[in-house]
Amino acid sequence: MTKPEAPISAGQDPILCDVRALQPRERHQTIFDRLHTLTAGETFRLVNDHDPAPLRYQLDAEYPDQYLWVSVEAGPETWVVDITNRARVVDARPVISAGGEPFQAIMEAASSTGDDEVLVVYAPFEPIPLEGVLAEQGFDHVAEQISADTWRVRFMRR
Repeated sequence: MTKPEAPISAGQDPILCDVRALQPRERHQTIFDRLHTLTAGETFRLVNDHDPAPLRYQLDAEYPDQYLWVSVEAGPETWVVDITNRARVVDARPVISAGGEPFQAIMEAASSTGDDEVLVVYAPFEPIPLEGVLAEQGFDHVAEQISADTWRVRFMRR
């Protein structure tokens, strides 16, 4: 049993997510359901009976920069990982499709985004004017078209 790093949740206990008793086909869905309930800064502790490295690769690919992964215990019988949500996410697509304007909600999320966090905006187009506004407020960004009608833009403080 190795303990490569200390747990990250010094101020609060992480939410426990022990998937060892679940059928393998149920594990990823359970983990992702828990991940999607975390607010920025919240941590859950994943306990598994095998190395969850494939999950980490999937998180990095599908949700870049959104989660911090800290190994607490690495086998040989139990793997424990603290996964912290680093993202404030604004999905502007429903607001825009309803004819609304998401700018205020995005700016509120940006103002509460910490130095070690990321703001993620989903939109039906690349929000170039927003990228400029947030650049003036000290944010760098990475914009990706992830489907025909969805852009994901990650904003990080410089």
